[in-house]
Amino acid sequence: MDTLSLKNKRILVTGGNGYLGSFLVKALQRLGAHVFVIDIRLKDTPNEFLIDITNLDLVKYIVNKIRPNIVFHLAASLNRERDFTNHEKIVHVNYNGTMNMLMALKEYGECENFIFTSTSEIYGDNEAPFKETLLPKPASPYSLSKVFAENGIKTFSDIYKTNYTILRLFNFYGVDMPQTFFIPQLIHSLKYEKTFKMTMGKQARDFLYVEDIMQGLILAASNPKAKNQTFNVCCGEGISLRDLVLNCKEALQSDCYIDFGAFPYRENEIWNMVGDNTKIIEILGFKPMYELKKTLKQLYNEQSNPVIQYNFNALKDIRSCASTK
Repeated sequence: MDTLSLKNKRILVTGGNGYLGSFLVKALQRLGAHVFVIDIRLKDTPNEFLIDITNLDLVKYIVNKIRPNIVFHLAASLNRERDFTNHEKIVHVNYNGTMNMLMALKEYGECENFIFTSTSEIYGDNEAPFKETLLPKPASPYSLSKVFAENGIKTFSDIYKTNYTILRLFNFYGVDMPQTFFIPQLIHSLKYEKTFKMTMGKQARDFLYVEDIMQGLILAASNPKAKNQTFNVCCGEGISLRDLVLNCKEALQSDCYIDFGAFPYRENEIWNMVGDNTKIIEILGFKPMYELKKTLKQLYNEQSNPVIQYNFNALKDIRSCASTK
């Protein structure tokens, strides 16, 4: 594989104090990169800067101070509600903040690649599996703002001849994930046998372990073929949330009550959010390494009482991510 070393590269990670950003910073440091972080929730240190990316003057000042070779732009407003009440704030952060980063890098003029994390939600109700060539049908103000940002990046690149890589991330999960996410909530409820409230669970999702997300991010920075391309970062197979929950409950022999239908489906719900990962496999050599079944076992082991007995072979209906995407 034709890849470049990231050792001694000056790499800026915006949103580097978030869940995904924290994993990325550690991965880049292990590869020998000089990593700098911008986040709205930090204490200022020589390598970490507490700034709001919507402040153009401050962004320009910090970027010129860091002088990065590569930028991972993860910072974003993650409000996925269907309500347009807060759309101005979401667009201000996700679109204007992104353009501020690009304008600052243009003045600096030495950035090799700008890597932007977008979302699978931009595909909306397109027919799955989603291919990168599909016309976006954003399902929320959040995904709409990501479409704005993607188009802004491409137009900026066309005009100023800069490089970019857009990564459309699908659902991911991993260790130490906040309880605001579905899988950590589920595992917690199964362990402590608390009622787990959810929708009827008919919607299918394409789950990828956080370390495989890291693989996609690192390939985007280290493989020259990633420049000026858009990729899905996904497993390539889907499972309904209902099947996921029932299989986990059976495997863990938990008496947790699953309250199907406790919550209504979201307005404009995406029923089959499953991606096609052919492009990232063929061009970048991406290969998901972590099976959903095994990684759920790992996550449960980290939280469970060791005297509890369970049989993870009961997860036979959960297809392996490693088998395709």
